[in-house]
Amino acid sequence: GESATLQRSGMALSAHLVFVQGLFEQLQQHPHGLSYYVLFLAGWTLCCLPTTPVEIAAGFTWSVGLSSTASSLGKTIGSCTAFALSRLLLAPLLSRSPATAAGPLRRRADAMLTQLGGAVRDRPFRTVFLLRAAPLPIALKNYGLGLMPALPSLVFVLMTFAVNVPFSVAWALTGSSASSLQEALQGGGGDSSGKLVTSAVTALVLLGSLGYVGNFCREQLREMRSGAEPPEERAAAAAAAAAADAPGVGRGGGEKAE
Repeated sequence: GESATLQRSGMALSAHLVFVQGLFEQLQQHPHGLSYYVLFLAGWTLCCLPTTPVEIAAGFTWSVGLSSTASSLGKTIGSCTAFALSRLLLAPLLSRSPATAAGPLRRRADAMLTQLGGAVRDRPFRTVFLLRAAPLPIALKNYGLGLMPALPSLVFVLMTFAVNVPFSVAWALTGSSASSLQEALQGGGGDSSGKLVTSAVTALVLLGSLGYVGNFCREQLREMRSGAEPPEERAAAAAAAAAADAPGVGRGGGEKAE
């Protein structure tokens, strides 16, 4: 039932946190731990796994400057690797598969990519920035964008790094405000020192601002998708809506029965 599902989810989260905690305890003692962390986070991002607890732990382990820089680089490397794999391997594979055999999820993804294709072609920097900043699945941001042939690779790299930096700084500040690694991973607050309080408040303000930007980007993408529909379809939809609201006309298209 639902309680069993929640229990399994809690156990998986606990195991995840234990793994991250053990990993960073080893990285903290290694002379090249920060470099290994960049490579680890790149692979973690490539697998579309949640990076937030990892970045928070990095913020506790190293300084805010070092951890945020390493996190930004690691996520960007992983995202660009996923983008390249999607463009070089996944796109040719999908192009060879018959469209009639596609499931509903594939058809929905194809429709969305087609709608956004025009925006990517006309305004690549703005569109990629909105997609990266919006609260969307990481697989869509990395592998999905690789399926758009009109998107220049350099634009993807630049916009990915530009969006990664503020989020990495926010999570690094969150980790730096904790008094222990376990506390950082569990989301606990730090002690009462002024430095930790300042870091925590700064992180909350930055995260709130990024959340607002994410919601704004999602609304902008929704408008872009609706605006990408052909004029004939928009006119037909408007005519259908007007006919449905007209008096004496029922939902089935005929006149109402007296």
